[in-house]
Amino acid sequence: MTSKTILVLGSLHYDLYIESIKIPRVGETVLGKKWYPKLGGKGANQAVALSRENINVKFVSAIGNDDFAKYLINQLKKNNLSDQYLTKIIGTSGMSVAISNDKGNYSAVVISGVNLDIPKNILGDDNIWKNCSFLMIQNEIKEEININAALQAKKRNIRVFLNAAPAKKINNQLFDLIDILLINEIESQQLLGTSSIDFKKQAEELSNFVPKIIITLGDKGVVYCEKNKKAKHINARPVDVKSAHGAGDYFAGKFIYNFMETNNFDDSIKIANKKTSEFISS
Repeated sequence: MTSKTILVLGSLHYDLYIESIKIPRVGETVLGKKWYPKLGGKGANQAVALSRENINVKFVSAIGNDDFAKYLINQLKKNNLSDQYLTKIIGTSGMSVAISNDKGNYSAVVISGVNLDIPKNILGDDNIWKNCSFLMIQNEIKEEININAALQAKKRNIRVFLNAAPAKKINNQLFDLIDILLINEIESQQLLGTSSIDFKKQAEELSNFVPKIIITLGDKGVVYCEKNKKAKHINARPVDVKSAHGAGDYFAGKFIYNFMETNNFDDSIKIANKKTSEFISS
């Protein structure tokens, strides 16, 4: 196991995953094929992806005092993640319901629950940052907690990786603290208030605010850019998609693992792109 450590701050959900022939339209009832529970939440998914690369992970999140909490803790432990930094709060744990169709596409509804009550002061302790090389954050918890975490990271010269999903406007204070920004095509358009599909141009525009930009484009590949450089595009590998659920979080984990090891932005994106293609087809 590498001596490097990543602190992942983010959401923890009990996912109810449904496999169906199709995703129902409004007012439509569809007979599904099967359902099962999964560990979920963008924070937990990214923490798991990193843990599977034998990276030391400190996962900061919250759970409620409901029946889901025991399942979530057990699933974290199965993935070699400690519950040491989970805040136990009176209330309901986060959860989501995801429906996947035969093509592997899916839609989901997320209920954040106590993820919105992660205490702001939890990241003020120096011990929680010991040996950390990166802070990873996402948009499924309150932005003020992300800003506070990023400020604490910067005080300790720790780099900040933001996966700005789900899409929402990013506070300028948080923008100023980010070293690497990962978004998808819809999130890029929403951040810039455009319907353009010129994602190279969007990446270059965003690089005026953040040193490194990654825009994932699904089956169209990845666009990425560093400040004061031209954007680049690599194609997705053609595969038979079984499920795209969790692909973005998997990409994030694969990228950051390789970037920590090599500090090579280009190679880390290429490897993450390749491995994610394998992930959605397995």
